Amino acid sequence: MKKIILIVAICLSGCTTIHFDRDSAVKGQVSAPLWHHIGVISLVEFSAPVNLDDQCGEKEWDSVQTEQNFLNVLASMVGSAVIPALWSPKSVEVTCK
Repeated sequence: MKKIILIVAICLSGCTTIHFDRDSAVKGQVSAPLWHHIGVISLVEFSAPVNLDDQCGEKEWDSVQTEQNFLNVLASMVGSAVIPALWSPKSVEVTCK
């Protein structure tokens, strides 16, 4: 029974990607992926918003991509085993010019 519940939970947990682009033809360097921590059915941010000035320094940002992938969903399932949707991390990648 537990295996069925786990399989159903994995199948129902979707992966999402949101991509923000500046109007630029020049593609830059991608930063290392960060984890942004949110929870309580995505109503509360546990970590500070990603500061693009800190990520890019003197350069301008070119694109930002937030993603909830399989690893994020798996971590959320382990971290929220007692109360579902308590913690839901997302990966963030910033591309700088």
